[in-house]
Amino acid sequence: MSRNNLSSAVRGAIFATLHVPFAMTALPVASEQLALEEIVVTSQRREQTLQEVPISITAFSSRDIENLRIDNLLDIGLMVPNLSAVEGSGGTQSIKYQMRGLEASGTALGADSGVATYLDGVYLKGGSGAVVNYADIERIEVLRGPQGTLFGRNTSGGAIHFITRNPPGEFGFRQQLTVGNYGHFQSKTRIDTPQIGLLRASLNYTHSEIDGPVDNLAAGATYDLTPFGGGVETSPERLGDENVDAISLAVQLDLIDNLDITYKFDHSEREMTPSAVGIIGVMPGIYQDFMWQPSFSLGRPDQVNNPIHLPSYLEAEGHNLTVEYALSDTLSVRNILSYREGLVEVPGQTLDGMGLYLPSLGQPLEQTVALAFVVTGGVDKEETQEEFQVIWDTDKFTLTSGFLYYGLESLAGGYRNMQNGIFGGNLFPGFTPSNQSQVDADSTAVYSQLEYRTNEHLELVVGGRATRDKKDYVDRTLESVGLGIVYSNYDEDEFTWLLGANYYMSDDLMMYAKASTGYISGGLVSSVAYESEEARSYEAGFKGLFLGGKLMANLSAFHVEYTNQQFGTSGLQVDPPVPASQVLVNAGDSEARGFEFEGKWLPVADLQLGLNLGYLDFEFTDVNFALLGGPIAPHLRPHWTGSLMADYETGPVFGNSALRFHVDASYRSSEWMGTRPVPFADGKNKALTRFNARVSIDDIKFAGGVVSLALWGRNLTDVDEPNNMPALGVVVAGTYYQPRTYGLDITYSFN
Repeated sequence: MSRNNLSSAVRGAIFATLHVPFAMTALPVASEQLALEEIVVTSQRREQTLQEVPISITAFSSRDIENLRIDNLLDIGLMVPNLSAVEGSGGTQSIKYQMRGLEASGTALGADSGVATYLDGVYLKGGSGAVVNYADIERIEVLRGPQGTLFGRNTSGGAIHFITRNPPGEFGFRQQLTVGNYGHFQSKTRIDTPQIGLLRASLNYTHSEIDGPVDNLAAGATYDLTPFGGGVETSPERLGDENVDAISLAVQLDLIDNLDITYKFDHSEREMTPSAVGIIGVMPGIYQDFMWQPSFSLGRPDQVNNPIHLPSYLEAEGHNLTVEYALSDTLSVRNILSYREGLVEVPGQTLDGMGLYLPSLGQPLEQTVALAFVVTGGVDKEETQEEFQVIWDTDKFTLTSGFLYYGLESLAGGYRNMQNGIFGGNLFPGFTPSNQSQVDADSTAVYSQLEYRTNEHLELVVGGRATRDKKDYVDRTLESVGLGIVYSNYDEDEFTWLLGANYYMSDDLMMYAKASTGYISGGLVSSVAYESEEARSYEAGFKGLFLGGKLMANLSAFHVEYTNQQFGTSGLQVDPPVPASQVLVNAGDSEARGFEFEGKWLPVADLQLGLNLGYLDFEFTDVNFALLGGPIAPHLRPHWTGSLMADYETGPVFGNSALRFHVDASYRSSEWMGTRPVPFADGKNKALTRFNARVSIDDIKFAGGVVSLALWGRNLTDVDEPNNMPALGVVVAGTYYQPRTYGLDITYSFN
């Protein structure tokens, strides 16, 4: 079947199936769901229910992940109040976050992000290569606000924790196949072993491929990158292609009672063509000298002219050994040892129409051929983490203490021996090779948090964490301009704290208030030093279950101050000037205040409604605009974010098979997508609403197991606005939301 025929068939099936609810409303209810599902989280380093944790958390269960089709970090950016997660520019699959007004990406060498990402308790260095597929995710926890006591540095805005599934110890097999538009095909295979002596295991393999949504007018251009250690690269026909292979293994060893030993391994490889980059605006008088003028569009283009958008490659691998031992009913210890490797290679990415030839007036064309704008990228990193925790949990108090060591060895810069940014000159062979810069970072910390219960209602909380950060640099950024290699280091101590009180009015209603701090570590970029950025947050909230557990309402209000904030700027803006395209500087302070509300309701059996709502009031209070080269905009900080969800399950259609319906809508009010308020592009998006839907029929008995069929659609109204507009000199670039996608999942399970 051709791709067009397949797309038409899937589209027709989706819209036909969406009419089913009206015919099924009279069917008997399959089962009376008497209360909302209880969600267990580990946001305080131990298992607790979501409702008893005094933190503003959005938690996604395995069912939520399936309904919302969450595969990576970008997929949660529209579903969590006061969170933005968009792909950064440059083609390195970096993530630009905003949470509670804090914007952070951490893409520069040795730089850190203010929103930390964790996988099974292990910190993942942000920046390049962060958009990865995680197989077999059991739960996702999004923690808002500084988490500097228990999770440490770089959590000033919050933390995102992915928790994978442990082996159940019973034989099982699960195979899911997905087909969809844009040539989408995905296969997910999971095999669980029974308990074999002391061992049980789970093995997962995922293959996924999809065609990019934007045609490339400059396809077929070839570039010989052998002088830089590469090969001959060809500009692709489509932009946004992906081909992913990922494998994961989990093994548990049961030696003695109360001792859990778990080893987890994951490996993923991604070949892709970078996302299309259009031009939102260019300073008047600039582009008329180009032989091939760029196109200008606020909407996602069907085609662009990106001649040096060359195929990219990402690889990640990790090992995690977690040992937990309960010494008694009240005392337990845990040790997490992890080693991870990551590789990112981006041979070249350019803007629409701006990677061709720029003639200089008064000179023959053959003497002035130049690349107007090309970005290359490369990262090769190794991460090691050792964390030891002690948890003492009694009726009177809970004490959580630990020690952490984190080590990073990273090479970063342009692709192999190429410059990171190319803004003129002859074709690639004419450029001076530029070796990647290197950073070796070490962070050690000790921490402790005490939760003391004065009586059955009141709990007092105090916590602290002392951290030492060391970074040693071999900076080759300025070597290509004749200034040689810069050797430098960074060594600082930081202390973060938390004070709080929790009041439990009943088993189903609690109130809390707290003050906490966090920080983003400092460092150096292109020989320019920058200091740590600090956050101080004040938060109060309540969590409640009502109507016999059928209604959940959680509300948190916050005020946070960010001081000594880190901003990227041109090296020419600092004193003394540095001939570098980007350095990091501490250039100001800001404040953010707002609230988050999350609610779930079971109005009738087997119908669940959900509402997430966030409000953000953000302002820069003291910013050195001269150091930043002009005014900056409140990038990616909408006042209102929210989502609505509805899930309904019918009674049996035949046998034990039931129909399940899921719809959700996400909303973002008007926001600045551009990083600067520039006169030639408004830089803002209007308010946006996105709709997703999924219809499934489950538990169809087949060959000793069960089959499930699901039709799904994402971005059903095909929102095509830019999701990021970074200002690059005189140009405002644009990356875009993914187009409408739809498909069919076929799942077979055997237990």
